[in-house]
Amino acid sequence: MNRLIYILILLLIAFIACDDFFDEDLTDKTIELIGPADGLKTSNTSFIFWWNEVDGASKYNLQIVSPTFEQVEKLVLDTNLTKTQYEYQLYPGNFQWRVKGFNGSSETEYVVYTFTVDSTLDLTGQDPVLSSPSENYATNESSVDFSWQEKPNADYYTFKLVSGDWSTGSIEVIETPIYNLSWSQTLGELSEGEYSWGVRAENYISSSNYSFRSLIIDTTSPDQPNLSSPSQGEEVESGTIISFSWTRPNETGSNITDSLYVSTDSTFIASHEIAIERTETSYSKTFEVSSTQKYYWRVRSIDAAGNKSDYSVTRRFTVLK
Repeated sequence: MNRLIYILILLLIAFIACDDFFDEDLTDKTIELIGPADGLKTSNTSFIFWWNEVDGASKYNLQIVSPTFEQVEKLVLDTNLTKTQYEYQLYPGNFQWRVKGFNGSSETEYVVYTFTVDSTLDLTGQDPVLSSPSENYATNESSVDFSWQEKPNADYYTFKLVSGDWSTGSIEVIETPIYNLSWSQTLGELSEGEYSWGVRAENYISSSNYSFRSLIIDTTSPDQPNLSSPSQGEEVESGTIISFSWTRPNETGSNITDSLYVSTDSTFIASHEIAIERTETSYSKTFEVSSTQKYYWRVRSIDAAGNKSDYSVTRRFTVLK
């Protein structure tokens, strides 16, 4: 009887020792990770790490590092598990996690996923930075290209164009989602006047405020300036400080710059030009002339949208010795 028990014990020990012989080979098997998904960006900090069961695996090794396995700054977790889920709390940062299955004689390759825990995923208060056109941009073109800078964690942007001032709730012209950083808007069907355009960053959990700028559509040329002095044919002494003055009608639209041209040639092929930006309806410019000869002068207006007036009439004055 004792001999029989002894034989049974030996057989049991031999069976246990040979257990590896019966393990399934895992080297050609692949583990499938389920979540957190590869490339995920989230503001959540509580996770359930989850993967599919591998036939023949008795345990799984789960590892989490920051930021990557190639450049480990912190080993966050390294644990062996018999189950295929593990709940763990993390903090904002970049992470990689990997799992392999193993038994007493073999193991699978690791499968690696990357994800980001980002506390700034909430876009509230993160207003986009607008690139072009600039504030108070004026145009007489039929279309305008709008652009803005990329906002991290934005899935898309909402572009909006309204007539009038942004804050007064004026009539909406267009509102559309944009999945890149620019939008081309045809303006040909819009009437002249002031408009505002804005961009809002959005993702699946939040949206920013609109960043906005004003825009002026101006296709009308300024009226022709009217010259005041010096008068036609006026004679002045050499060294006299001459005051040029002119007027033009009070106009609306984009800001106007007047250009004063002074030349010794009635064709103004060679002329001295002075650009004067103003909003008044009359202006004067003074400078000293010393050469004894005839001079010609005229004025033209150009607005911020690029519309040019006709030249004023040309006047002549003479500088005497």
